[in-house]
Amino acid sequence: MKHKTTKKSKEVDLNYLIIKDRHGKDLLRKGVYSRVVITFLMILIQILIFLFFIIKVQPHIELYFGTSVLFSSLFFVYLSNCRGKNEFKIAWLVPVVFFPIFGILAYIFFHINGGHYLTRKRLLHLKEALKPFSLPEEQIEPICKNYPEITGLLKYLFRGGFAPHINTEVKYFCSGEELYPDLFESIKKAKKFIFIEFFIIEVDETWALLLELLEQKVHEGVEVRVMYDGIGSPMASSRKYQKYLKNFGINSHIFQPLVPFISTPQNNRDHRKIVVIDGDVAYTGGINISNEYFNKGHCRFGYWKDNAICIQGSAIKNLTEMFLQTWNLQTYAEDDYAKYLLQPSPKKNARGVVIPYADDAFNDQDIAEDVYNYIISTAKKYVHITTPYIVIDNQLMNAFIFAARRGVEISVIVPSVPDHYLTFCIGKTYLKTLVENGIHVYLYKKGFIHQKTFISDDCLATVGSINLDYRSLYHHFECGTVMYDCPVIEQIESDFQKTLADCEEMKIEDYKKIPSHTRFLGRSLRVFAPLL
Repeated sequence: MKHKTTKKSKEVDLNYLIIKDRHGKDLLRKGVYSRVVITFLMILIQILIFLFFIIKVQPHIELYFGTSVLFSSLFFVYLSNCRGKNEFKIAWLVPVVFFPIFGILAYIFFHINGGHYLTRKRLLHLKEALKPFSLPEEQIEPICKNYPEITGLLKYLFRGGFAPHINTEVKYFCSGEELYPDLFESIKKAKKFIFIEFFIIEVDETWALLLELLEQKVHEGVEVRVMYDGIGSPMASSRKYQKYLKNFGINSHIFQPLVPFISTPQNNRDHRKIVVIDGDVAYTGGINISNEYFNKGHCRFGYWKDNAICIQGSAIKNLTEMFLQTWNLQTYAEDDYAKYLLQPSPKKNARGVVIPYADDAFNDQDIAEDVYNYIISTAKKYVHITTPYIVIDNQLMNAFIFAARRGVEISVIVPSVPDHYLTFCIGKTYLKTLVENGIHVYLYKKGFIHQKTFISDDCLATVGSINLDYRSLYHHFECGTVMYDCPVIEQIESDFQKTLADCEEMKIEDYKKIPSHTRFLGRSLRVFAPLL
């Protein structure tokens, strides 16, 4: 089917993608700014209503105090018996102690609500719909026998819905400059469909070039779907912009659009980065669509260091399932899965096993954290890590410390500059604990490091979108790829070693040089880290 782009009422500058109407008004920016203002005003009104309620309660302060003590005590008993991490429980107990009614109502709103239940129910339905396309457990037994060292991890991920695959090749990209030309070339070769899912699609030159290419593929009869996060991609998240993409023949969807009401779904963002082309080639990692990730034009922090991988072979099926599941979760559609879950051409000479996996806030397992924990806990020689943030729970912290004390060399590369100030302040307190316990922490000085990578003992690695913080590990929709005994692991480790040349090792004395107000802020907010 051919699609025609309407050009009578709109002029498109593909260098900057500024969409204008007949009178020259910037529809894109106008739509975004008006929506943000309305959203802010609506949330402000809701907060004022709550404050009005508190003021009205003041004349009955004795009754309020007695009721607060009763409900706080009951809440404490309830929370103590709940399944979950103690860090989250403590983070909720603090507001309940100081603001009992507000704290309890907030907890009910975020944890005992219909929206969370309906999303969970919908995801379970979608997973059931995909089961006929899953491998039976007996088919993964030969893989487990060939790789006995990681049989436990293979079975754990399989039972979580992510099958291990052999006959798969993986190519590594150590920057956006390396990724984009390869990605664009693969898109040019597309014949059937292109699925694109990103947390950030910045409306700039990089997106303009990609959009021009996608328009060309639509004219050739290729199905194109684009999904992006409603908060991560604000400039592309207006309804006008969706209509604009529709004019190109592109089917787009905004994941959890920003709405003018305080709601629980707003807390769970789509942080994944996935591109699937014809079921033959797929890309994933930490890189979004933006000039900044391409190191083009002005970059806020200097050089933007990131990475991604390209997958060819049977493991692509996992990434296709992830995309379709999230797409149908948001659109409430039901795809013909057989049309897209094609059997990719196997790479018969490929060595190793590859397992793309995903995580979200609605399953019973902390899959992302469990994978990271497994790598740390089973390492014998070393674990090398790159992450933009490190705000972790006691379980992961203890895994780091235990590994270091049994002689495993653990090195972590983190940014030396903040992109989120509060997270940066809190993260410094965790870095101090790591350094005190023998973990090597390196501060990246060339710019900002955004890649999320674990490498262990030259044989096991994972690359993906998953940060070492509470948001990624427990709240967001995330994805990663485990690789074992794959040739590409050598390249990933080589990139880590080259990156070290642009780093300085952090010593405990360096933490003491941090301004006292920054250290105080980090320590004070650490108890709330699970909620930030």
